[in-house]
Amino acid sequence: MMQFTTILSVLILLFGLVYLCQLLLFIAGIGKIRKGNATALPDVTVIVPARNEEAHIAECLSSLLAQDYPAELMEIFVVDDQSSDATASIVRSFSERHPRVRMLQVNDRPVEISPKINAVTLAIAQTRGEIIFTTDADCIVPPAWISTMMHYYDETTGVVTGATLYVNKQQVPALLFGIQFLDFLSHTACAAGAIGDGITSNCNGSNFSFRRSAFEQIGGYGPLARINSGDDSLLAQRIESDTQWRVRFVLDPAAHVSTYPVTTWRDFLLQRMRWAGQTAHYNTSALIFMICSFLLFILIFLTLPFSLFSPMEFPVPLIMFIAKLIVDYAAVLQFTRAARIPSMLKYFLPAEVIHIPMILLAVFGGYFGKFEWKGRAMQRTTD
Repeated sequence: MMQFTTILSVLILLFGLVYLCQLLLFIAGIGKIRKGNATALPDVTVIVPARNEEAHIAECLSSLLAQDYPAELMEIFVVDDQSSDATASIVRSFSERHPRVRMLQVNDRPVEISPKINAVTLAIAQTRGEIIFTTDADCIVPPAWISTMMHYYDETTGVVTGATLYVNKQQVPALLFGIQFLDFLSHTACAAGAIGDGITSNCNGSNFSFRRSAFEQIGGYGPLARINSGDDSLLAQRIESDTQWRVRFVLDPAAHVSTYPVTTWRDFLLQRMRWAGQTAHYNTSALIFMICSFLLFILIFLTLPFSLFSPMEFPVPLIMFIAKLIVDYAAVLQFTRAARIPSMLKYFLPAEVIHIPMILLAVFGGYFGKFEWKGRAMQRTTD
């Protein structure tokens, strides 16, 4: 028994060291992010994929039309992806009043292409913008979103991304909202830290932009076309690895996008399963970190109860869990301060308690399960 616990302790320390060191690098990377000072004003295209978003699309379009970027340099392109509600008619009413708003209706798609990538690819082919922005139909963008992001497009930049924050306008229970807010924020903090350190791991399509020339240089989505989730992260990774362009992250609150959380714990899990399914396609450095983290979480999940009852005989799981808690807190705190995000840290402890089991369920479900999203059955693509 002593030998077995020693082996477990060594493994926990090994994987834990990778996790802790990487989190510290993320924290340092957030501190390396600098403000942009570019002044060019090229044509921009905003693409909004939409499917059954009648409750939110009007608010999204209103926020886009309120941008302080020159109106003559901006077009808004909504791709209605086989909606069965009033989404199309709402967009059509906007386009009748605002010539900058255009709509493309997707009536069919090749089975080998994911719905979102199909929608965005069709839109790109019909638009003119040198810089392409994407956001989601259930998002609200601030008035200076585009102009702030454009400050980061100097002659070396091919991708610019930023933070998306949850707002609770749906009376989601406080605990569910707070845990979702911090969970999503922790992903964004790690993404920002990685980009600040020069390695792209994650981007969110709700607050995302890229050069058309960079997109064309890598041949568009290419092998990513079959992937049901994570296309934005993987596109940014390909642009960074296969071209001379770099990726930048915007901390300025003027570029923070707002969106809505899911309203049930079940939907929270399904959403995380969808996100987890993309990670097999990530670059090598990101994969190593995620694999080590996953193995660490499994070991802590299985051994922490024994460590709590026998802390003197088997202390390592408890020590590592406390160390994880400290660096997780430090990373979120560093990001909220740098990005000037209102603190939700009162939910940090309950979020940490469910973090490991939620990750394990999401990974197993995302890799081996089937689930529904936006009314479509989805599963991980393996090729």
